[in-house]
Amino acid sequence: MFAFLTGIFAPPVFDDESKTHQAYLLHIILWGLIVAPIPYVLYTVFAEPENLTRVLAQALFGESVNFFLLLLLRRGYVRAASYIQIGMFWLFFTVTALSGDGVRGEAYTLGYSLTIVIAGVLLGGYASFVMTLLSLISGGVMVILAGNGWFQTSLDLPSATWIISLVAFPMGAILQQLSTRVVQSALKRARSSEERYKLISSITSDYTFAAEVDNQGNVKLSWVAGAFEAMTGYTYEEYVESGGWLAHLHPDDVEKDSRDMSTLHSNQKVETELRTFTKSGEMHWVRSYAHPIWNIEKNHLAGIVGAVQDVTSSKLAEEKIKETLLQQSAILNGIPDMAWLKDKNNLYIAVNEQFARTAGMMIESIIGKSDFDIWRENFANLYRKDDIEVMRTGKRKYMEEMQVDGTGREYWVETIKTPFRNPEGEVIGTTGIAREITERKQAELEREKLIAELEAKNVELERFTYTVSHDLKSPLVTITGFLAYLEKDARKGDFDKLKQDMDRIQQAVNKMQALLKDLLELSRIGRIMNSPVEIRFDNIVKDTLELVRGQIEAKHVRMDVDEIPAIVHGDQTRLVEALQNLVDNAVKFMGAQSDPCIQIGSLRNEKDKTVFFVRDNGIGIELQYHDRIFGLFNKLNAEVEGTGIGLTLVKRIIEVHGGRIWLESEPNKGTTFYFTLP
Repeated sequence: MFAFLTGIFAPPVFDDESKTHQAYLLHIILWGLIVAPIPYVLYTVFAEPENLTRVLAQALFGESVNFFLLLLLRRGYVRAASYIQIGMFWLFFTVTALSGDGVRGEAYTLGYSLTIVIAGVLLGGYASFVMTLLSLISGGVMVILAGNGWFQTSLDLPSATWIISLVAFPMGAILQQLSTRVVQSALKRARSSEERYKLISSITSDYTFAAEVDNQGNVKLSWVAGAFEAMTGYTYEEYVESGGWLAHLHPDDVEKDSRDMSTLHSNQKVETELRTFTKSGEMHWVRSYAHPIWNIEKNHLAGIVGAVQDVTSSKLAEEKIKETLLQQSAILNGIPDMAWLKDKNNLYIAVNEQFARTAGMMIESIIGKSDFDIWRENFANLYRKDDIEVMRTGKRKYMEEMQVDGTGREYWVETIKTPFRNPEGEVIGTTGIAREITERKQAELEREKLIAELEAKNVELERFTYTVSHDLKSPLVTITGFLAYLEKDARKGDFDKLKQDMDRIQQAVNKMQALLKDLLELSRIGRIMNSPVEIRFDNIVKDTLELVRGQIEAKHVRMDVDEIPAIVHGDQTRLVEALQNLVDNAVKFMGAQSDPCIQIGSLRNEKDKTVFFVRDNGIGIELQYHDRIFGLFNKLNAEVEGTGIGLTLVKRIIEVHGGRIWLESEPNKGTTFYFTLP
């Protein structure tokens, strides 16, 4: 029961802190309004029982509205409930004033004031202003109505005042309590923030600062926090009295600081490293981050805020690294490999002479630069990625990667990158060495290419062996079979049958001779070639047409030959042989075409290279056979003359010349063979 009551009277809590705060205020105000009518009702019961019905009706309506608003509040409609509460409160006092004494009554003087205050507490100054304006307008209307005799004072003024005060005074006390709570809460948060800031300042090794800049550009330190005293040895007052920032700056860095101030005066932030002196006279390296505070109206620098970090240890470590590398420079500069050292920001600290020669720059101009200042962006991105990995893992990394020198030559290098650590073991950069391995990579690529070619040749040889054994076996089986028939026919004296058997044997022998002849021809391609010459492709076409004129005229094929002045380099005899086979193939598979036509021409591809073609309007070839037709002894139609080696010869001749051949074809739409030549 206690938990239930606690839940009812406890204000709701939401994820949004500002929403929770507003809900708390409205929750307290609503419960105050719920309790406020109780003494008013009791007063009416004992003092004015004749008005009890009216008072109970008013109280019941008011309490219903308040409980409804509590329900809205619980459901998260905080702002909507606030608007409704303020509106109903204002409406209540407006009706009370209109039914009472108007602007002379307590409903106007006290009630409206209370409404304005509650609006300001719940919704801010804008809502308070709106309620004030509405109240003044309402009061003006009441003044006009009073001038026309609207209001007749009917209530006893002291009692009416006391009744109104039953609402106004408690609500005023509640609002005062809420205001006090808000102030205390703000002070508590401020103290908490201050304590957290002091804690952070006590453990950080940096300090923050703020400075003012007058119209003459003079800078005055106005505030410091953090490890200021630990870093400088001064209190804030001592530091200012001893001359401030400029008085403690290293003389060699005064000019650099002046340039940084010019940057700030142009409304740009600055990140810089400088040397300063502490109270004890020690020189420290510091990294300063300064951000300009700009006066927009006067358009000039009004102040500076920033932070200062002591980087003495890392700078000394870098100097030690440089010193070590310089001591080793005699060795490093004598080796053919590139050597370098970078800090954790990817800036070069030291490089050897080979590195400088490769980059095409002086050593002095490389120091302090990043990969993006020296190499192409794609290479710089790759190098930076490797550096980050080495520093993140703290492990050495070996890689083979592409590089580009100052002339733009790309080549392969073998690179080893190692994390560089300071005396405390922290990774503060990377060191690396790279050796060119272009020749080795080319040899590896050639070896891989040769292995791939040998594997392809082995596959081709296996396929060739199987095909030859299969196709040569067929004539031998025929000869063997009919030799048995010869003996039987001779014993019977059947000379007609004997002659047929001998004809069958002769056909098989002829077929085997043709196969062996084509195989011998195929084997010679690539080994026995005539001396290559420069020749116009027109002349190759002319020689080809002389050789195939007979079958062209016999089949009444129309030749459409383009002028092709392109010059090709190769074995003229073999090239004529290839073109002849393509034309022969087109004639053989012309089909029942009523207007047979073969076109020989050329075109330019997307690389502006000449592509030759032989096109016919014959029976065409289905897509599934486009690769198969170049295979050894592959014949799509067994009834057509030939051994099926013609297109294999064409492919071998074209490829031996460094070209490529392919086709485009559809059934009943003809075929086009395309090929390239050097």
